[in-house]
Amino acid sequence: MDTLREEASCSICLDYFTDPVTIDCGHNFCRSCITRAWEGLDTNFPCPKCREASQQRKLRPNRELGNMTETVKKLSEKKGEETLCQKHEEKLKLFCTDDWKAICVVCDRSQDHRSHSVIPIEEAVQEYKEKYENHLEPMRKKLKEIQKFKSSEEKKAEELMCETAIKRGKILSEFEELHQFLNEEQRIHLSRLEEEEKEIIKKIRDNVSQLEEQSSSLQKLISEIEEKCQQPAAELLKDAKATLSRWQAMKFPTPEAAPVGEGTCSHLSFLRQYFVLKDVLAKHRGKLSAELVDVTLDPETAHPELILSEDGKSVKLGSTRQNLPDTPQRFDPCVSVLGREGFTSGRHYWEVEVGDKTEWDLGVCKDSLSRKGGITLSPEDGYWAVWLRDGEYEACTSSWSRLRLRVRPRVVGIFLDYRAGKVSFYNADEKSHLFTFTHTFTETLRPFFSPGLNKGGKNAGALRIRPV
Repeated sequence: MDTLREEASCSICLDYFTDPVTIDCGHNFCRSCITRAWEGLDTNFPCPKCREASQQRKLRPNRELGNMTETVKKLSEKKGEETLCQKHEEKLKLFCTDDWKAICVVCDRSQDHRSHSVIPIEEAVQEYKEKYENHLEPMRKKLKEIQKFKSSEEKKAEELMCETAIKRGKILSEFEELHQFLNEEQRIHLSRLEEEEKEIIKKIRDNVSQLEEQSSSLQKLISEIEEKCQQPAAELLKDAKATLSRWQAMKFPTPEAAPVGEGTCSHLSFLRQYFVLKDVLAKHRGKLSAELVDVTLDPETAHPELILSEDGKSVKLGSTRQNLPDTPQRFDPCVSVLGREGFTSGRHYWEVEVGDKTEWDLGVCKDSLSRKGGITLSPEDGYWAVWLRDGEYEACTSSWSRLRLRVRPRVVGIFLDYRAGKVSFYNADEKSHLFTFTHTFTETLRPFFSPGLNKGGKNAGALRIRPV
């Protein structure tokens, strides 16, 4: 470094070259330095370094040397920053703990640092290295947490895209099946309508042909009798018996009218099927566009005898009462539990497997209701539910509505349309509608479950919430 600095220094000012120039002998100087050295000379311009004289005053710019000088200056400044005091060009052997900077021994004696606390730079390096290490550990831990969370989020995104693709395929498949069903129904009804039209048209044409024949025969007989009436008495009475016998012998059966209009059998059948299908679609329309809710059970609301699964997806009645905090949120004595989710808007749908249980309650209720003491399942009391008791299914309305079910439901679907004020129940496997409550909702609603009492061990099974 010293050699480079010497090569980049002017021999006149002994400092780095400034605007270096080359004279005839080949030596280099600062332009200002050589100009001052030759000041007052008109000829014989000597080199300050080798004393060789030039007859002319020639100064050739040396840009390469200028570039090299700038590079050496930067390297020297960097080295000086690292090891030497910029002010005194002494080694930085001390560290001022007041100003948090490295200083030299001259700085230590100066007015600026005389009253400051100063330690050897080696001690400062060791001290701050330990402090850096102490900060590195929590930073590395935080970085690890961030990377783990990032990995988890990326994994969730991949899983979501995979699940979405599966659900998208299922939706497309099911709706394609529905389209095929509707198209086939349309084809069948149009085909029946066409066949019916052909049969009726043929019947009408046969009737018209038969009536035309009867009309022609009748007109012929009318003309013959009218002619008889105009004839003289002898002619009029001639063959009177035979003429009247022919009239009496003629028969004009009334043809069976073609079945047209609203009374046709196939038309009525079509209307029945059409309105049944329309009713089914209307009842399911909201459910089709509802948000499938991933409902989980809230253990803070569960009666002490209820046993909830670890994933919060099933509940059954246990044989002993658990030692749990008696909070206002917990049902007691009713063996009930709520879902964690609260709804104040939107459309939501979930399904519960009831299997072969002989008793259960399912529905929604107001979140604000008291959970202590006896409860009455009715809309007036903030519950919209259906239940099974003694083999009978009932909607818990004010006057208890018995449900006449053709098939015993093993999975019950619950659909809440908050804005429309409807809570509907379905046999999820059969895709059939069970009952719909109508109300104006103004409070938070939560899913409501009760596995019922275990009568003689016949109702020991669990209610299970189907995964979304």
